Amino acid sequence: MGVSDDSVRDTIETFRDVAAGQSDWWSAMEQLAAVTGSMGGELIGLGRDAAVPFNLMTGCAPETAAEFFAAGGGDTRVNSRVRRGSVIGELVVLDEADFTTAEDMARNPEYAEWIRRHDMHNACLTPLVKGPDLLVGLCVLRTEKQGNVSAEEKRAFAELAAHARAAVRTQMALQDHSLALLTEAFEAIRATVFLCGGDGRVRAMTPSAEALASAGDGLTVREGRLAPAAPADRSALDEAIRRAAAGLIDPGPPLALARPPGDDALLVEVAPAPRRQPLGFNVAVLVIVRDFSPNAARIAQAARALYGLTDAEAAVAAQLALGRAAAAIAYDRGVALGTVRFQVRRILEKTGAGSQLELAALLARL
Repeated sequence: MGVSDDSVRDTIETFRDVAAGQSDWWSAMEQLAAVTGSMGGELIGLGRDAAVPFNLMTGCAPETAAEFFAAGGGDTRVNSRVRRGSVIGELVVLDEADFTTAEDMARNPEYAEWIRRHDMHNACLTPLVKGPDLLVGLCVLRTEKQGNVSAEEKRAFAELAAHARAAVRTQMALQDHSLALLTEAFEAIRATVFLCGGDGRVRAMTPSAEALASAGDGLTVREGRLAPAAPADRSALDEAIRRAAAGLIDPGPPLALARPPGDDALLVEVAPAPRRQPLGFNVAVLVIVRDFSPNAARIAQAARALYGLTDAEAAVAAQLALGRAAAAIAYDRGVALGTVRFQVRRILEKTGAGSQLELAALLARL
């Protein structure tokens, strides 16, 4: 069966809806796969040092993307699809005939096992956006039985890729704007926050965070990454950022980063950033330096009076407004994380805020 013109037009409209925020990437990837007769679609971000900031894959098991990373799938030395895709221009389309997948599998047993387990024997791909720190790629994934794409399917993929790139560029521009708003919201509540991408590189920081980094008072930025003053703290911070970027951050106390002799440790919390889309083009992780300012008491008092919050809800709201993560609030208050999450839902309902970010901006005006 050939490619349907109607299905191509429908998928183009879906990509336009994605750009406008009226549809989601998951639906678009499913349609792309259906149009090309493929098992699944993939939108992937590839960073430096084999980093995979995001990987949206449809038509496969939920654990497939995580296992791809674990098998070294983002490494150009392991995966010829990534290797070839990283050196071609935007919207240049390659299919399985351009890769050396059999050789990749022979040299890399873990990657070979991933391909066999998930039946990822064939692919057709193109880079959508290539930047110094991030490559966004589009791909359709095909089983061994489906084989390589046909000439007609490849043409349809190429046509749709142009519209996918337009959606990616639009969302990146919107997220750049959101990044500025996010930074302003944190600064309005005097929070010291570093905003990092999924690859761990610092995308932005509030003025107070910039001042902290410039002073080298326990934490600075080197080559685009956060660097604690004590080298021994580096691995702990890097691991916390990696886990937060993957959504795997565990509840627990802040990290205590060493400072110059005579000073208290610098307490830092690491948490996943709020996201409306499943893609981490810009900010995936918030690194929050604990703020012990008396603003919390003032915010709690005002929130209690204006929105009818209970004492416990007001205290939690104030801590959220100062940029603290729910897990850290639960730890400090000695309650279960589920209790704090329930209180957060009640706070959002009473204040009318649509998210914790909106809540922070709302309470910053109190």
